[in-house]
Amino acid sequence: MRFDAVDARMVGMMRCVLASSALVIIWIDPSEPQRWVELTYTSLVLYCAYSALLAYLAYRSDWPTPARPTHWIDVLFYACLVALTEGTGSIFFHFFLFSILVASFSRGFREGISVTAASLVLFLTVGLIAAPGGHDFELNRTLIRGVYLAALGYMIAFWGGHETLLKRRLRLLREINNLGNPRFGPEHAIEANLSRLLAFYDGDACVLVLKHSGPPARYRLYRVTSGNRQPSATMQEITEGAAGPLLRLPEALAAVYRSPEVSRWRKFGNYYAWDYDLRARTNAHQDQCAALSNLLETRVFITAPYAQQDETTGRIYLTLKRSAVSPSDVHFLAQASGAISTVVESMRLVEELIARASEHERLKISRDLHDTTIQPYIGLKLALDALQRDAGADSEVSKRIADLVEMTNVTIQDLRNYASSLKDNPSMPAEFLISAVQRQAERLRKYYGIDVEVNADISSELSAGTAAQAFQIISEALSNILRHTSAKAAFVSIVRDGTDLSVIIGNEANAGNPVVAEFNPRSIRERARSLGGTAVVEQRADGYTLVNVNLPMRVA
Repeated sequence: MRFDAVDARMVGMMRCVLASSALVIIWIDPSEPQRWVELTYTSLVLYCAYSALLAYLAYRSDWPTPARPTHWIDVLFYACLVALTEGTGSIFFHFFLFSILVASFSRGFREGISVTAASLVLFLTVGLIAAPGGHDFELNRTLIRGVYLAALGYMIAFWGGHETLLKRRLRLLREINNLGNPRFGPEHAIEANLSRLLAFYDGDACVLVLKHSGPPARYRLYRVTSGNRQPSATMQEITEGAAGPLLRLPEALAAVYRSPEVSRWRKFGNYYAWDYDLRARTNAHQDQCAALSNLLETRVFITAPYAQQDETTGRIYLTLKRSAVSPSDVHFLAQASGAISTVVESMRLVEELIARASEHERLKISRDLHDTTIQPYIGLKLALDALQRDAGADSEVSKRIADLVEMTNVTIQDLRNYASSLKDNPSMPAEFLISAVQRQAERLRKYYGIDVEVNADISSELSAGTAAQAFQIISEALSNILRHTSAKAAFVSIVRDGTDLSVIIGNEANAGNPVVAEFNPRSIRERARSLGGTAVVEQRADGYTLVNVNLPMRVA
């Protein structure tokens, strides 16, 4: 069972225990409710039923986290119970602590201190109104109970908020340390973890600037900004001049800076910095942080160093909307930075292991391809050449055999190119993929009369694996058009969509049969899914059948 489910079960059970114990206490000792006795009994019976109903519903729902209104309803009932039983002298005064505990350990410090303040105000207001007058009124008990509720309520809210915050931080670190899919690469891991940090602090932007070891040194900037729906991430190469101001702080310094405009105390509490080399707090570099505040266009930010084992260094900046940050946030951001760098290093190691294993597998496939496929095709070509010579140069059959010989030559050359690319695995300019698709389209037009229009908009280089997989998907889709339809017009669109490669293959409706049966390209979907992408089939209003494939594009 989940830990939060265990906590929810305890809350439900304790509410039932408190409600039933209150009813039993006034039944055993009926001297407490001296006024409105029947109303007091009725209220307690109703509260017992309410508590049992909440526990039953939580049990049916596998004990979810208690809803926020429940502890506020408890506060109101306890105030009503105090009013019915001697006001500030009521024995049920201590029940307010239950609501404070639930609010603090489930919703954090702010909720706990809010419930504490509301409980204190209700207890004093309702208690003084309902308290007996004259000599029966105990002022000392009223005052000490108010102080007791305020002091203990604050302590509970502080400890509960601290525990809640630590649990959230541990959950975030666990998410950061999750490697995810290595196919997406370290860049995707960096952007995803920056987005998690931004969501955790509900900030404006999270920036990571990196200096990759050279020579020559390269600089990259990762930026995640909060949007209306979801964070948007960008990565770009920057110059040394642009990266210099962001990397000017010492590599061992972590700090939080608040502009004086957002703090009531102009000269106190605006700056906290920790030097991890000296392992001590420092007041240096405050002016540089003030300049960075203007550069980042924010009034509050936290920054921490970033370092990898391969001598890649950098710095994380987290700009915030609120000014309520503490020194613990500085140290936590430094921990998160270290966790992100560890994940990136692990993913690069996994990439290297995969690359070595893939290289060995490619060499094996390349040899097998030459022995089991290319050689038989060469034998087929020699047999067709002999058959063409036997048929004679003027024979009609000889002309058809010549077409077969040409198709065989093209296929052998394609197989040799594919085997060579498997062996070398180079980075492939986008033009190579486009030209290969155009040759495939030209072959369909020449031999099968299918007119294929190729549209492409790719400016980056692709890894050989991505280009090869995209070409295989396109070739298979065009082969499906040839085998399963009578269409004579089709198109291929290859576009870069952010960090994905979008491939769309479409064909016109079958001649004389505009009703298209449901089509499921199983092998294309399986190939796209194995690469971390998607494949969806759509029907356009003009009758075209579209296969939309999105693949994560690894930029070389």
